[in-house]
Amino acid sequence: MNRRITLPLALLAAAASMAAQDQVTVFRGARIWPGGAEPIDNGVLIVARGRVQSVGGPSTPIPDGAVVQDVSGRQITPGLIDAAWCHGAGANDGNEQGDEVTPQMKILDALDPQDRAFARARAAGVTTVQITPGNRNVIGGLGAVVKTFGETPQAMLLKDESCLRIAMGAEPSMGNRAIRGGNVDSIYYRRPTTRMGVVWEVRKAMYDAKEYMERTIQNGAPPPDPGKEVLVRVLKQQLTVCTTARSEQDIRTALRLAEEFGYHTVIDEAQEAHLVADELAAAKVWVMIGAPSADRIAGTGAADGAAPRWSTLGMLAHRGVPFVVTTGSNLAALELVREASFAVRFGLSPRDALDAITVRPASLLAVDGRVGRLAPGLDADFVLWSADPFDPTAVALTTYLNGLATHD
Repeated sequence: MNRRITLPLALLAAAASMAAQDQVTVFRGARIWPGGAEPIDNGVLIVARGRVQSVGGPSTPIPDGAVVQDVSGRQITPGLIDAAWCHGAGANDGNEQGDEVTPQMKILDALDPQDRAFARARAAGVTTVQITPGNRNVIGGLGAVVKTFGETPQAMLLKDESCLRIAMGAEPSMGNRAIRGGNVDSIYYRRPTTRMGVVWEVRKAMYDAKEYMERTIQNGAPPPDPGKEVLVRVLKQQLTVCTTARSEQDIRTALRLAEEFGYHTVIDEAQEAHLVADELAAAKVWVMIGAPSADRIAGTGAADGAAPRWSTLGMLAHRGVPFVVTTGSNLAALELVREASFAVRFGLSPRDALDAITVRPASLLAVDGRVGRLAPGLDADFVLWSADPFDPTAVALTTYLNGLATHD
């Protein structure tokens, strides 16, 4: 009996969703922030079939038969993008610690669409996130870019294998030796216990991958090694490395390793980026700043001696360092829009702050052909705000993904 009832209801729900997407809907009267451009007062946004059809000023033509929603007094932004989101998988599923170097592991295999963090993200206006393996391994595996709504991982997926996670600092060596000595009775005693050991594991992995690549070129295909194949893609600059580096010394090490082996890296967390702004500018690397509001690092168990500064984003903008704002792994982080608001409070312009959580992360993650802006042909992912999104009292009234209201 239950199957006979449930199946028609599911079909009706699917049909209703398809009908809602096919319907041309016009949002008129709001202040629209298209992303990468100045806001449009009394704007018009037209969506249909899950895509943006048009965005413009009050004179924008409205199609016949369209459903018109008067949203005067509200504000509309693109769906927010968190490029370093630390949820979406089980608490114990982000780090495969059977080895310290696991480049072949994929976070997509641990993704849980039912994780309540996705609903909380939508309630905060976040529609796209990058999820990566954790920082307990030196080389943790492959990240993925997903939307924050979907029944299955495949339905949520925007980009598989978006980056390779490498971690500097104390996290990969935490817990790898007994307090006050002890017997060698677990695998953790053969893992790195210092910063030197962590960096050597990266170097060794890259050296092994170079040898593997050279043997392949000279002697034909060797026995397949999935982990080394991933590292070969890194060495060929076909896959970007996302390096967790909080302190000045770890940021410098991350830049040095990238230069030594010729791969592209993004610096994640980067709490002390203000101390190496010139080096970051010269290297032309992207920086992902985790939780600009926080004057402390909480929840990782490894602050790495880093001292965050509220003025960091303004300094990076002044030096021309490309950056995005994220919530990161800091448990003291606020919602993503609040982190961007905090950056505005300390000198960033509202447009730059919005771009740092929409346009720029879309470009960094190479998904800007789908999300990040409100422009014809792009996915209709957007947020209807009660007020200016950088107003402390503003809330996301409705969050739309592919033209459908997923939080209201």
